[in-house]
Amino acid sequence: MLAGKPIYTFTSLGAHGPSGPTSTAQYMGTSLEGAVTLDNGIQQWIIPKTGNYVIAVVGASGANGTCTLSQCSGFTLGGLGASVTGTFNFKKGDILKILVGQEGDRVSGFAKMPGGGGGGTFVTRSDNSPLIIAGGGGGGGIALPGFGNGDPGQSSENGTRYGGSGGMGGGLSDVTIVYAGSGAGLSSDGIKPNNGISSPAKSFKQGGTGGINNTPGSHGGFGGGGFAWTHPGGGGGYSGGGVVGNKTSGFAGGGGSYNGGFNQKNTEGFNKGDGRVVISML
Repeated sequence: MLAGKPIYTFTSLGAHGPSGPTSTAQYMGTSLEGAVTLDNGIQQWIIPKTGNYVIAVVGASGANGTCTLSQCSGFTLGGLGASVTGTFNFKKGDILKILVGQEGDRVSGFAKMPGGGGGGTFVTRSDNSPLIIAGGGGGGGIALPGFGNGDPGQSSENGTRYGGSGGMGGGLSDVTIVYAGSGAGLSSDGIKPNNGISSPAKSFKQGGTGGINNTPGSHGGFGGGGFAWTHPGGGGGYSGGGVVGNKTSGFAGGGGSYNGGFNQKNTEGFNKGDGRVVISML
């Protein structure tokens, strides 16, 4: 990267949980001041100059799971988000849509509670065709034997643990027992159990909202993270992470990633916290 070339860093703008940011005020004083518009939390930015750009994206992590009962072991860990980097050629005036994934939630005040899945981070063209996507991590299960850490956001395109493929959302190993939501993908939503409650995570093309638990449970992160209830939520991404388990076990999958650039670098399990996008001109 040449000295003096601008670097554009896109963040979650202080938003938390299943919905995206509503204000760009945090970009005041940066290279993005006045240059970003919001459409239901998805950021839109216009390429300022024709040339090659390096785009580095990281997905959000899933929330930790916990249990405070006498037989519990403390915490399980939410999976870390993936890191994906590629180089792209753009023309001045090209429009990019950017969704920065947000970390999964975990409801406090309960004796045992798994974590929601982390959202994927997406960069697409204005017609929703993908450029580069980093998968979010799965939520951690309740800290009891049989439940475990969330899977990381993946460096490959598929989600894990009954995960989706080809841009589709993840699945559940048993919709009558696994009470959690799978992660959403680029093109299709996550799914929810057959219990008549809660809202599944939405695909990027449907706005990317994280899964919402309408009972006392944990929401998924913006970017298609799945909600948690008795089981942890799957991570969002190019393809969503699924959830596997039964009444005494449960594991959440990480979301898949996508890289349409050249000079690729793809790493699973890299990022803790919210996602981000860094764009620099060569």
